[in-house]
Amino acid sequence: MLVQAVITIAAVLAVVAIILGFIFLKTTGGNGYLPYYPSAILFFGGIIVVCSATPQKIMIWEAGLGGWGIACLFAAGISFLVTSISHAYQVHDGKA
Repeated sequence: MLVQAVITIAAVLAVVAIILGFIFLKTTGGNGYLPYYPSAILFFGGIIVVCSATPQKIMIWEAGLGGWGIACLFAAGISFLVTSISHAYQVHDGKA
């Protein structure tokens, strides 16, 4: 049950970060690093949450703090990849 909750949380966070990255990519025209901020926030937030996980079970929506941190790190990695690929294609096509 824990694994399913972590994967679901990671999928939702990844989709939100990817959508925000696409919005920021279109508004900036491909200039700057603003599209990567949602992924960076997820990454650093995941590191903080994983490091603050305690042996006592603090459960939030069927996942502990370690699970939330892992979900944030997974979502950050996926959204970094998708955002960077779309950024590269936008710059290559000359739309930037």
